[in-house]
Amino acid sequence: GGVRGAVTDDSGGVLPGVVVVATSRDEQVLGTAVTDETGSYAFNALPAGLVRLTFQLEGFAPTVDGLTIEAGTESRLDEQLTVAPVAETVIVYGRAPVDPPAPPPPPPPPAVIPVPAHDHESICGPAKPGAGAEPFGTIHSHRYETDRDLYTKDDQLTLNGGTLNGLEVGQNLVVRRHYRVSGGGAAATGEHTSGLVQVVAADERTSTAVVVYACDELRKGDFLAPFNPEPVRIPDPAGIPVFDDAARILFADAGQMLGAPRRLMVIDQGRDAGIRVGQRLTLFRRPRRSAATPAVVAEAVVVAIRADSATRAVTGACRQPTPPWNAKAAKAAKKILPLFASSAAFAFDRDVR
Repeated sequence: GGVRGAVTDDSGGVLPGVVVVATSRDEQVLGTAVTDETGSYAFNALPAGLVRLTFQLEGFAPTVDGLTIEAGTESRLDEQLTVAPVAETVIVYGRAPVDPPAPPPPPPPPAVIPVPAHDHESICGPAKPGAGAEPFGTIHSHRYETDRDLYTKDDQLTLNGGTLNGLEVGQNLVVRRHYRVSGGGAAATGEHTSGLVQVVAADERTSTAVVVYACDELRKGDFLAPFNPEPVRIPDPAGIPVFDDAARILFADAGQMLGAPRRLMVIDQGRDAGIRVGQRLTLFRRPRRSAATPAVVAEAVVVAIRADSATRAVTGACRQPTPPWNAKAAKAAKKILPLFASSAAFAFDRDVR
């Protein structure tokens, strides 16, 4: 027997070149044919029985059909092939990710020359700005972490200022900034000290400094001033307040409350008025009535002086009863000008030896 037919695609177009393989039930190949330009194929001498035809063409899905061949007869089997689905395998080769190495730690701060022993309160206290020399320069940034704005002990800083500004290696400098005094009247600006630095390298216009200690935090833009410390002194012995020679309180340090224990404040008399470091003062409130006795509330000690002002530390509550008050002292007390509508002032203690 025999079989013939035609092979087309799923649109009905003829498919030449399709390989057609005829196999028996036991997988024995009985014959092979290839479709011509019209898509036709033919097998003329196949044994009777079950025959399987396999149709194959590159780009199309293979198809298998079975039919029974009868002796002396010719059968017909047309086939339609469909386009094979496109499949693509992509293999990517790459190295496993590796964590980048940690950045090296910054080098340790350079060795600092020991700073002479001194009273830290004489440096870290507030002050009345003076008409002194121009500052040596300002803090530009941290030497390694340029995005930081606050600095503390052992930080290395880059300074805007060098040998042309009078800086030299080993020089100690006080770091300061101005702040607004709320309601301060004529003394509307105070000077806050944020710490002490030492120059460790300098060229003409820039320098490197190490923070020796911080009073609170040093900030970008703080200016540099001479280091004029006061030695640690024992305060003068207790005396009797002289109320008719009182000084006015100007202001407290930035963000601090006036008169609180261990707080530093500025008064309106200094070296030109004979004030000296270690001198005792008495904080009192002037009486509302002329014959009344002043109310003594605390005592303090001068820790730093300038020509027209002094910084003093409140050391504690009143240590002794208020001395007698007379008409002469009451008359003099009227001349004491309180700060910020407060009735507080400082009287200088007279030695009782």
